[in-house]
Amino acid sequence: MNTIRTSFGGVVLGGVLALGTAAPALAAAPAEAVTTGPSSVAQQASAADVTGPAVGGAYRLKKLKSLTSKGQASQDAWFKYLGLYRSGSNYFRFNWSTNGCNSSPEKLPGGYDFTYSCHRHDFGYRNYKTIVGKTAWRRDHKKRIDDVFLQDMRKACQYKPWADPLTPALRKKMKAACLKTADKYYAAVRVAG
Repeated sequence: MNTIRTSFGGVVLGGVLALGTAAPALAAAPAEAVTTGPSSVAQQASAADVTGPAVGGAYRLKKLKSLTSKGQASQDAWFKYLGLYRSGSNYFRFNWSTNGCNSSPEKLPGGYDFTYSCHRHDFGYRNYKTIVGKTAWRRDHKKRIDDVFLQDMRKACQYKPWADPLTPALRKKMKAACLKTADKYYAAVRVAG
């Protein structure tokens, strides 16, 4: 029994010493750091992902350019961030609103669909206008975003269903009509944008 009391006394004394040496550090730490536990850290991290911290302008602009550039990797990254936004995360605080292709049809005969092409185009326009201003957007970014729009629409015109109900000749005509429509939409944004 004496051994247990001596051991217990040593543990208590060790705890008091540890607390005594840690107290100045705890007192100097901000209140949220003291009360933050493992679950609170995860909650804070997920809250930052949803609302987004004050991301630096240069970093935000770099990410925006990577999401509005030519190539499959850029388009894949844009779809990834669109999915994250739809699940409640908007780390970079981008504007994801869209009005589609305005009054022009997004869905074309033959199963061709420009919905995401128009959405990505709006994404580029709206965010660059906000981040760099309309003058710098028009001078430095508009043509590139319009060119990406054309690339995305032309890619949409490559659609071919696995069980195509159209004859090869009719599919060829529909694809040509899709490409012609893509060129018209591109010409319209180049002028009006």
